[in-house]
Amino acid sequence: MRIDPDRTHTYATTMAVPSQPPGFPWAIYLADANHRYRLLAFDLDSGRHGPDAACTDADRLAAHLAELGVPHLRTRSGPTGGQHIWLRLAAPGAAPDDVRRLAHALRQHYPSLDTAPLTNPATGAVRPPGAPHRRDGQSRPHLHGAALETALARLDTETAPEVVEWLLARHPHSAAPAPHRPTGAVRIVDQASNPRLDRPRRPLTDATRALLAAVPAPGADRSAIVHSIFLGMARAGHTLADARAAAATAPGLVRLREDRARGREDTDRQWRRALDTAAGFASAPPTTRTPVDDELDRIEAAIGSDPAHWARPGGASDERILYALLALARTARTRTVDIDCRRLAQAAAVDASTVSRRLRVLAHESWVRCVRTGSGTRAATWQLELPDPAAALPAATQGEPAPAPGHSPSLLEHHTHDLWAHRSGLGGAAARIHWAAISGKLLISGAGRNPDEVAALTGYSLATVTRTLSTLARLGLPTDLRADTPELREQLDRGADRVGASGVGAQRVRRHLLDRELHRWWLEEQEWRCRRGKKTGVPRTVSLTIALPIDAPARLRYGRFPVTDTGRADYRAARAVVTRSLVGTPPTESGQCNEAA
Repeated sequence: MRIDPDRTHTYATTMAVPSQPPGFPWAIYLADANHRYRLLAFDLDSGRHGPDAACTDADRLAAHLAELGVPHLRTRSGPTGGQHIWLRLAAPGAAPDDVRRLAHALRQHYPSLDTAPLTNPATGAVRPPGAPHRRDGQSRPHLHGAALETALARLDTETAPEVVEWLLARHPHSAAPAPHRPTGAVRIVDQASNPRLDRPRRPLTDATRALLAAVPAPGADRSAIVHSIFLGMARAGHTLADARAAAATAPGLVRLREDRARGREDTDRQWRRALDTAAGFASAPPTTRTPVDDELDRIEAAIGSDPAHWARPGGASDERILYALLALARTARTRTVDIDCRRLAQAAAVDASTVSRRLRVLAHESWVRCVRTGSGTRAATWQLELPDPAAALPAATQGEPAPAPGHSPSLLEHHTHDLWAHRSGLGGAAARIHWAAISGKLLISGAGRNPDEVAALTGYSLATVTRTLSTLARLGLPTDLRADTPELREQLDRGADRVGASGVGAQRVRRHLLDRELHRWWLEEQEWRCRRGKKTGVPRTVSLTIALPIDAPARLRYGRFPVTDTGRADYRAARAVVTRSLVGTPPTESGQCNEAA
């Protein structure tokens, strides 16, 4: 077992299991000597999203295990509100790649899950029930007495390793990155429906467009041309739907149309082959600047040139959305990106409805332009607009210029913390005031900006700034820390706990996941209704205790889309069906968890 005698949370030392458990923290391995997982321990950590989020995630995961009839034991990991869920696997255990895939899938549904023990079979270990916590206390089961004895007896029966596949079938997910890809490799997302690289969409290169537009010359290797075209499209963030559309008309992809005429549909296979190749390319940072880098620098300078502009109603959200778009644009090295409202909402830590509403305001103010509206599963395309050169110059405020380009990542990380959530947290205005105060910290004196300077810099009234700084001080958030210190993150986490905002981001992720799955179900229902020769009499629901294939269509997973008595789509009932599948019903012991949290 691994031990932590100094309570430093490093577990750097190992020892044989003694006859009596030690009085300091210790952890047991999940995999055997052959790196096959014989134990699964789901560690729902309270550090990032708070104890309530960890408890809620544990409730939902335990509900799925209970419905599947899988014996498991649930414990409170210690005084911080974390949760552990344990289960045993029968021989020969689960393969490490399968468990890694499960950890990646569950992380998309349970944001508080610590995937480290499930992705490293050589050293992955978790403190078992009874092991001390470094901050005092022990890992304690939720159950007591006869109920605990019964649970332990059931746990001794072990569970078939197929439970990994059962849980994967219960949790729709994007694909996990290949474990042995080169450093910098890009993962593939939307594997089941519309696979693409996990990067913003950007225009095709001139070489790819030329191959698409030209009919292959006689004697040319048309298979190589198809692969080159699809490889260029994949690296530009295009999807399988884009590949199918191009294959239908593009002169350079004539070979695919000829194959289809002979009864062989090869578009999907060729796309996945090119996608795998593109994903394996190491995305090393460019060594030379291009004109788009200068353009993005101008846009960032314009955003920060007049911070007081964002003090207007809704301005804090507008600023945050622009910085999120800018971060995506820098990753893709283009001013034009495909982005849906929910993904942008998660990047900016606001609601999807807020993104939809504020993008129209930003478009009216010429910060962005909608190049193409969204349709079906295709996201809308937005372009960051270049500001007027004169307007892009940083404006002097209290003798200090606007932040230099490259300032946005740390600002966005600060502004998207749960503490600044709307309603449940302190709000966007408080985030801007706090940032203005700490970003002006002097290295010698250790002092931040005074209220007058912060008011002039942010555009808020002196009374608002003074009141906000007083609130931050009461929460233990002084302005004497620099923005790039780890202590600041700890202060923000503690502040979010005090105001009850911990876990808001995790809840937003779950809500967006539910909305996406509901939308996918409705689109598949529409496609089925328009299909000729379809069979009727399909059952309205499918038993969720059956381990469906991981990429099973939503209509197979949930049945027919519910309708009202008048034949109209019943979204309320459909949402309830998807919620039961993705969220599950909390077990009876969840009340104990909530009391402890």
